[in-house]
Amino acid sequence: MNKQKLRTIIGMNIRNERMARNMSMDELAELLELSSGFVGLIERGKRGATSLTLHKLADVFGTTVDNIFYGAEGSLSLREEPESRTKTMRAKVSSLIADLTEPEMEFVIRIIKGIKRMNHTIVIRDDEEDDDE
Repeated sequence: MNKQKLRTIIGMNIRNERMARNMSMDELAELLELSSGFVGLIERGKRGATSLTLHKLADVFGTTVDNIFYGAEGSLSLREEPESRTKTMRAKVSSLIADLTEPEMEFVIRIIKGIKRMNHTIVIRDDEEDDDE
């Protein structure tokens, strides 16, 4: 694997982690003591993150440096197309349910099973669409 491909993978993983936490690039940059422009370059794979920055990222995200390299699913792979909306949404859901108690998790599971039984398509609007109105 070449350096550019690795930078791109790491950048995608950082972006996924940031988005899963509904964190803006500016918020992440402030926590890392970097400019938001530089964070954007890292996320796009145009610049590499130092080992210190990778450790700070792991602390901010409450994860390990391995997760920054390999992603939440543990696969170091680079897809040709942009991150799918479905995967991003799943990451957001995972982040939101991470700290739930067992009874809360059981409640969420019942809700999800109920939604699946309804056999309806649920349309969720993007915040970006709301800005157009």
